[in-house]
Amino acid sequence: MGKNSLWCRQHQVVKLNPRNLKSLDPETRNLEWQRMEKIMRDEPQELRGIRLYLRSLLWSRVQGVREDAWKHLHLYKELEVKGLEKAFSSRSDRIKLTAWQHVREVIELGLLSREELVGLRQHFWRMLRSYYPTVRKKAWKLLPVLVNLGIVGLRDRERLVEFLKIRKPGIRMMAWSTAKFLVEKGILTSEDVEQNLIYLKELTERESSLSLRARRILEELK
Repeated sequence: MGKNSLWCRQHQVVKLNPRNLKSLDPETRNLEWQRMEKIMRDEPQELRGIRLYLRSLLWSRVQGVREDAWKHLHLYKELEVKGLEKAFSSRSDRIKLTAWQHVREVIELGLLSREELVGLRQHFWRMLRSYYPTVRKKAWKLLPVLVNLGIVGLRDRERLVEFLKIRKPGIRMMAWSTAKFLVEKGILTSEDVEQNLIYLKELTERESSLSLRARRILEELK
């Protein structure tokens, strides 16, 4: 009897409840993703019928639900889930940001090609001037990653120059914080920087934390 009980425990069927992947409780979601991993190892065909549901989690408006889904991109690869570009072009800046933060993994797994992401980069530009300060800040930090991946390049020079003189001081400051890097990468030229230096100098004229940062960048560019 003991042996039979042990056999049953070892071979029990893992029951999946996909709705738990949308739970507001992180632990409930975590347990359900663990079940997903086990089913993927043992009975992957069982998951093919919910591929569209799984894809929709990538653009869930609940941050935790969305981020948990992006952490399991390897399952999306194994299940051959298509259509991830919808997340990269979402109307929601927060949903887009989560997608672009995983751009390297998406390329490495072959879920989208570099060329496809180059075609989607217009949606990335909008985040650089997002209404939400946190989104803007994180998007500007992502810019060097996109440059290194070849998604942003010399063809984007004019757009990047425009950011150096944009009216909104906070955005202009973030643009100038990338200027030295962009020159080193050959995307901006030294002339681009010199000709627009007046817009950086304008940011140094008032006493504020922004002006202190502008002065530091000005010194670095000398």
